[in-house]
Formats: sequence, structure tokens, C-alpha cells
Amino acid sequence: MIKNTIKTIGIIGGVGPETTSKIYHSIIDTYKRQSDRYPSIVIYNLPFPFIIENEAIAKGINVHKMLPFLIDGAKILEKSGADFGILPCNTLHKYIKEIREAVKIPFLSILDETVLELISNKVKTVGVLATETTVKDRLYDSLLGKNGINVLYPTETEQKTINQLILELINKTKGKCSEQQMEEICSSLHKKGAGAILLACTDLQLAKINSKIPIFDTTDILIAASVRELFK
Repeated sequence: MIKNTIKTIGIIGGVGPETTSKIYHSIIDTYKRQSDRYPSIVIYNLPFPFIIENEAIAKGINVHKMLPFLIDGAKILEKSGADFGILPCNTLHKYIKEIREAVKIPFLSILDETVLELISNKVKTVGVLATETTVKDRLYDSLLGKNGINVLYPTETEQKTINQLILELINKTKGKCSEQQMEEICSSLHKKGAGAILLACTDLQLAKINSKIPIFDTTDILIAASVRELFK
């Protein structure tokens, strides 16, 4: 019998399901290119009401209502044998401290990994596309500022367009937001001095966003960090 010595990754899923699916498949594909077996993965899909998701992710209100679900999810992953966990959602990383304190297994931070990636690519000013909550909380500002990276945000009107797009992506509804609108937002941030665009919402990887300057997708960054951790 071959002893299984590989690590198991635990994923808090459902924020949203399409993103969770992409991360699951991408981790497998990336891992297989470096191994002769499949990675060990446990996913727990958060069973929260849709109204809480829409309020927290798209409208930026009542985010605290998601914390009990996150804590329960982390504990379930730990009991399931996960060696470490990830939360594929930028917005809910406002509670990464509480999640880490609730379990004994480590949880990677999408915030920390993203900052390291931007530093590695010598980004000095970044335009952030994110949920209303992430923008209101200035979730990235402190970490980026400490590392000499300036942060630019869309205008209030532009942010409403982004909120609408994220809601459409979560609910898989026919989009009112055009690719041209998103391209114009990226162009506006570029004109203000952004040298790169940060997709600081994991659901935005489902959209087709074009930009004349580099785009850094936090979903891809988290996937790479997860595979790295699996091989440690």
C-alpha cells in the first residue's frame, strides 16, 4: 500500500460557485503538470441564503452575517483532514483573522499573496476593481501602502457598474454591463496613473475584461499559491 504523504487543501466554496469550480479545476490542472497523481482537495460549499450573499458581496451591507458560515466552514474543513485552507473571496478576507483564530490549520491570505505578486512585478500604482465592500473597507490599502504601492479606485458611478457586473456573474444572469464599459473603467484608471489593474474580486475572472495595461487576477494568484503550498 502506497502511503499518502501529500497535503490536503481545504476550500471554503460557494462565493460564488463558478469561481469555486474554476479554482478546483485549475488547481488540479496545475498540480498534474508537476506530479504523477491528483491533488487531495476538500471543498465545503457555504450554505448561506442568497439575500445575504447579494447584500454582502454586491451591495456592501450586512457582511457580518456571513462570519458564522465562514467559521463553521473552516472548522468542517479542519475536521475533514485539510492541512491548510483557502477562501476564494477577496471581500470576506476582512475576516481572515477570525477564521485563522477559529482553527488550528493555516489559511492562506489572498491579500498577502497578491501584494507579493505586485511587488514581484514592480507595480507602483494599481487600479482596483472589486466589490462595494472591498472598496469601502479599503481592504488592500494598508498592505499595499506599506510596500510602496499606490491604490486607485473607480468613481462612484463606475463602481456601480462593477457592482452590477459582479451581481450578474454571481447569479449567472444576462449581463447589462458591456465589455466596453469595463474597458473604459480600466482606461480611466490608467489615465489617473495606474500601471496595472487588479481584479480584487474572484468572480471578475468570469468576465471578459480588456485593458491596455497589465491585469493581475487574484484568482490566478491564489491558485498558484495553493499549488505551491501543496508541494511544500
